[in-house]
Amino acid sequence: MDIEQLKNFLAVAQLGSFQRVADQQFISQRTVSKQMTSLEDELGVQLFFRGPNKITLTNAGTYFVQRATELLNQLDDSIIKLHSISQRNFQHLRIGYFSPFEGRLLVRHIHAYQDNPANVPIRFHVSEASIEHLIADVTMGMLDCAYILDYGTHEHLVHAELTSTTVADGEMVLSLSRRNPRADKDFLTSADLAQRPILYYSNESSTYLQTAFLATLKSRNPECQVQRVGTIEQMQTLVSLDQAIAFYPQSLPLFPSDEIVYRRLKTNGSFANQHYTVQLVARTDNNVNGLTAYRDFLVRHNR
Repeated sequence: MDIEQLKNFLAVAQLGSFQRVADQQFISQRTVSKQMTSLEDELGVQLFFRGPNKITLTNAGTYFVQRATELLNQLDDSIIKLHSISQRNFQHLRIGYFSPFEGRLLVRHIHAYQDNPANVPIRFHVSEASIEHLIADVTMGMLDCAYILDYGTHEHLVHAELTSTTVADGEMVLSLSRRNPRADKDFLTSADLAQRPILYYSNESSTYLQTAFLATLKSRNPECQVQRVGTIEQMQTLVSLDQAIAFYPQSLPLFPSDEIVYRRLKTNGSFANQHYTVQLVARTDNNVNGLTAYRDFLVRHNR
């Protein structure tokens, strides 16, 4: 698969004809046809229905139009950034984060880094994704590093290709409405969790926090319903209206609300282990400009 092949594929999808694309590109119709057949063979799917007078897309072809467009746009964006890097005297760092909580922490760290004129100038390119997505992107080199919420028992950080640096730690707490009768208690118990759905935030489909939270309960609670919501605003609203409970990383910058209180969790008479850390993860072989400087800064900053 090459760039010319992808561009011609998009042209065929738009014009509906191998011959019209060939005329447009000053090549033979046979060349275009062979390129499309080779592309289908490489992908292992049929992209076109070949009629006598019209070429139309299959469902797979329609889907691949979107993906091919994204790939070419990403390539164009990368070329622009490469020219920018070569022309400017600062480093670039592609960094991801899991949620607005880690995002606020990231903003604090970046501002602190930029406020020190002795630090190497870095241009930060940030993006939000699920923890599973971030781990994959760092491993594949699509991100230089990422802020990962390490909560519960998971094997994602025990990875030969990844290294991690602790940049924050704290305790997960449960939030509930002040109108909830249990708001007067100093803590919540497992039995309290059966009264409302328990929400967690992730902007993408992810079971990471759900699995981690359920693992912290010392006794099984089949009535405990842990559900994902896609926005912090929705989570805050449902909790404020006493329609749900949610769990949050307490020491990270929270989203304050006069309608919400935060409580620790007790199971079987003792406080459940709700400790978490925020890790900066990167590939062990990643020597990209800016990563070492930023990681060293974080180590100093958190002493």
